[in-house]
Amino acid sequence: MRKRRELNLRDLGGIRAGNDLLPKGLFLRSGKLSILTRDECSALCRAYDVKCVIDLRTPTEAAEFPDVLPEGVDYLQIPLLKDAAVGITHETGSDAMTIIRNLRKDPERLKGMVPDFETLYKDIVSGEYGRKQLDKAVSTLRENAAKGVCTLYHCTTGKDRTGIVSMALMKSYGIGDKEIVKEFMRTNRNVFWPTMKKCLGVALLTQNWELVKTAYRCFMADRRLIEVAIKYYDK
Repeated sequence: MRKRRELNLRDLGGIRAGNDLLPKGLFLRSGKLSILTRDECSALCRAYDVKCVIDLRTPTEAAEFPDVLPEGVDYLQIPLLKDAAVGITHETGSDAMTIIRNLRKDPERLKGMVPDFETLYKDIVSGEYGRKQLDKAVSTLRENAAKGVCTLYHCTTGKDRTGIVSMALMKSYGIGDKEIVKEFMRTNRNVFWPTMKKCLGVALLTQNWELVKTAYRCFMADRRLIEVAIKYYDK
């Protein structure tokens, strides 16, 4: 099985929730499982006793890069976004590195394609569609946990959409904002070196420092964004 760091895989268990700890072995957050072979995915599911996978990606993403799950593991699609969003979703045509390669000679157009991440986070937690899907994901996670079922939930890199679901799940258990932000920022331990590699590629392709900085902000977890999600989720 590939390294946990490559998958951005971690167990939310052990985080303090009031006088108790969030139970271990029930809530696994991750990036896309399609980077695994069938045997590697089977080994992961056995190692953590995963019985259910929740895919937070758009249907197009999931179809292009499908999870290859072993028999006996339930698969649920609960997309948090209806449409492609550059920098968050990774369908063909919206993947950030592909767009940079295609438009490397048009930096102003590239900059204009960078979405307002704060608005995206806000819309997921407070918009009609996003909030409905978010509540459904959290409800499913809790229902499975009540039965002792381990659920793995993921988007593509396990950063934005997975981070928002983790926030809402932790909120449902009474975990404080400080701990939620701390858990969200743990992603940067896993994505730092892959981000550096991507930023080097952007630098070589574009020779534009502003685009390199923009790419860095897109690929790394940003404390401000989860704070925005918390703010509007609470409202």
